[in-house]
Amino acid sequence: MRGRGKLRVWPVYFDASLSRGEGRRVPRSKAVRDPTAEDVEKAARRLGLNPVLEAAAKYSKQPWRPVGVVIVDKRGSKTRIIRDIAEELKKR
Repeated sequence: MRGRGKLRVWPVYFDASLSRGEGRRVPRSKAVRDPTAEDVEKAARRLGLNPVLEAAAKYSKQPWRPVGVVIVDKRGSKTRIIRDIAEELKKR
């Protein structure tokens, strides 16, 4: 099966300027302004999640905008991984 043991993490999950309906997955207090896929990749690398960047990928709720996606190792729940990456982004 393709992608087994991997998760797709989109930068829009961490964008403070977006609503939850537009794709943000973390509380606004843990979100950052305009995160890039490169920022998410660096944060995932610091957490040891073996990130792989796909720069040309487009988020389904914003197909007109190539935002990129980061594919990381699944080590726990997706919610926990997203929150850990959000905390790491907030530190920088």
